Amino acid sequence: MSHQITKEQIALARYALIAPIVSRQTPLAPGELGAWLRETASRMYELPGSRRQQVSVRTLERYLEAYRKGGWEALMPRERATDGRTRLAPSLLQQAIELRRQRPARSVEQLIFLLEESGAAAPGQIAVSTLARHLRRAGVSRGQVIEATSAQTFRRFEAEDILELLQADFKHFVYLPDPKEPKKKRKTILLAILDDYSRYVVQAQIYWDEQLPRLEDSLKKAILRHGIPEMFYCDNGSAFSAHHLARICGRLGIELRHSRPYRPQGRGKVERLFQFVDSSFRPEVQALIDRGEVTTLEDVNKALRSWLDGYYHLRVHSSTKQTPHERFEASTKARKRRPLTELNEMFLWEEERTVDKTGCIQLSGNTYEVDSELARKRIALRYDPYDLTELQVWFEGKRYADAVPIDLKKRRKRKPDEVKPVEVETSAETLSFVELAEKKRQAQWEQDEVSYAQRQGGEVR
Repeated sequence: MSHQITKEQIALARYALIAPIVSRQTPLAPGELGAWLRETASRMYELPGSRRQQVSVRTLERYLEAYRKGGWEALMPRERATDGRTRLAPSLLQQAIELRRQRPARSVEQLIFLLEESGAAAPGQIAVSTLARHLRRAGVSRGQVIEATSAQTFRRFEAEDILELLQADFKHFVYLPDPKEPKKKRKTILLAILDDYSRYVVQAQIYWDEQLPRLEDSLKKAILRHGIPEMFYCDNGSAFSAHHLARICGRLGIELRHSRPYRPQGRGKVERLFQFVDSSFRPEVQALIDRGEVTTLEDVNKALRSWLDGYYHLRVHSSTKQTPHERFEASTKARKRRPLTELNEMFLWEEERTVDKTGCIQLSGNTYEVDSELARKRIALRYDPYDLTELQVWFEGKRYADAVPIDLKKRRKRKPDEVKPVEVETSAETLSFVELAEKKRQAQWEQDEVSYAQRQGGEVR
């Protein structure tokens, strides 16, 4: 795999800088934007493709303007020529390391200034990106030194309203008969997405694995049902760290944040939810599994939905002193939404391919033909991984005719486990905790008023 920095990686880094502003769904207070710009510009960064470690206020303003006008794609850079200053004498590097250790807060530009003023380096001899790269490899980048010398502290945090912050995580769950080998048991995986403010579970589902398509499936369902969040907070697992997830969040205006490896304190609320699942729901569903009443993934997901909406969401939470359902529905916040067709477009996967001289490309073992004028060019393909018969072709921000399959060996990748809603039948003789919760859940439907009233700005609630 090539380690060359891509335009997408640069766009991801630029979006991460401005995400706290573009993901905001509430107006900024007077002077708040200016204060944020100055504070953000004062920090140090290690940005792919950048020759600086600091980003100026003007640069941040340009990123904000570009994103607001052209969205995600507008953050991708144009091609740049290198200046050839890629080498660094060992003696200069050692002096730079000593200067950095003396005062870790010094920027790379400050280090170069000190080296030039002391006569150790000629003006313009050292490129910012070159020194930054060597310091990073030596383990003495600004962030690495500060992290090694300062203890990290954590404080209790709670969002101020619904959909400001969603927390998500996977959890190993119960064993069920393997659909392919019914005599064997197979472990299931629970994925939960929790609203930080209300503790309401905006989406939860049990799958056979914890791969990216499962996360994508649940995130889309949460957005369709409840609206687009301002921030999505998760760990550093492979599904959560995938560039595809970062691209989705960038296009939807969601700030994506990851907790530090081995430091899960920031995800405390979803961890406590899992503890409650283990003490309250798991024993009940395990009893149903042992009796042979729950045997499939569809069965266990039906039980999960009953437990959530018929018990967990209606139970007073010890921290908020309200039920998650009451706290979530009491919010008057206008929810940001996107039409289903637009949302589906944003969730398309994207990969780059170089077109060969005959005008063909390959994807997932299939061969496709594209417009002949794209021969030998690097193009972007956008597609639904569950339908490989249709591939959108993009080059330099322009969409060309879809790729034509000429050797289709695989039509789709493995589809996520779908759960169809079914009604629960109960009897007095076998009535269980889960079935009682299902009855209460259905009774709640009659009390809830469903409203699709139009709000200002085209947003609905």
